[in-house]
Amino acid sequence: MKKTTSIFFALLTLTAALLFTGCGPGDPGTPTPPAADVSPNNPPAAPFEGDADTLALSGVVKTGGSTSVEMVMNALIYQFQTDNAGVTIDYEMNGSGDGIKNTISGLYEIGHSSRELKSDGSEDGLDAIAYAIDGIAVVVNPANTVADLTKEQILGIYTGTLLNWKDVGGSDAPITVVTRESGSGTRTAFADIIGLEKDDTPIAADASVVDSTGAVQTTVSQNPNAIGYMSFSDVDDTKVSAVPYEGVAISTDTLKSGDYLLKREFYLLTRTGATLSPAAQAFVDFVLGDGGQRIVADNKLLPIQ
Repeated sequence: MKKTTSIFFALLTLTAALLFTGCGPGDPGTPTPPAADVSPNNPPAAPFEGDADTLALSGVVKTGGSTSVEMVMNALIYQFQTDNAGVTIDYEMNGSGDGIKNTISGLYEIGHSSRELKSDGSEDGLDAIAYAIDGIAVVVNPANTVADLTKEQILGIYTGTLLNWKDVGGSDAPITVVTRESGSGTRTAFADIIGLEKDDTPIAADASVVDSTGAVQTTVSQNPNAIGYMSFSDVDDTKVSAVPYEGVAISTDTLKSGDYLLKREFYLLTRTGATLSPAAQAFVDFVLGDGGQRIVADNKLLPIQ
């Protein structure tokens, strides 16, 4: 009996040992997965990390300047920020003069101007990147019956030598002249084309001076005798009427053909030699790329590309 018990316990111990070792790495009941095929024809998949360029873009890009570019610039900024949620484009609308000055000083990483840079040295140190062509519309109140204005007539109106609408084919009523503030890109471009603000052609001293494109439109819309000039891309036909210039009505087609001669370019400004932040450089690239240029065209401007 004692011998049988000893044999029984020996067998029990051996069975337990075999069961214990079966739970280890060599356990045939838990097969090891086969090694992945990482041959040259089947390389290992890279872990998904999203779009590296999109993830890298973040921060605030400080910009400011021309009010004439407000509509198209806000559309460009909206789309860019939609595509790049980590970036804020901070755009101050304060006129081309401030856009130029504040980009030179470094306050703005990107400035906005609706006129060319001066060649007298006062605006050196900047690169101007054209991205759109805009027409300058001569606007009157919708009640005004004048059918066309020539360069000579506009010069006379703005210098104060033509004082009544009947002198240019309109009704018998005094002309109220509306102009932009000094430093405005639209004012500079308009004056250059018409021949204003030379030694013998100053803008009339009694002209109403307003500080934005929107203010021109509002002032003219509220005064049946007023005349102003503004960016074609911002013209609201329910508020003002654009008068043909030298017999040509302003439109996208006449701007493309070159028949309408009151036009200028819109510019992004950067400091010469400066390295833009990745977000700022990406915004410039976007504006000049296919997507940005489609937005330019959608805002009654001519793409530069």
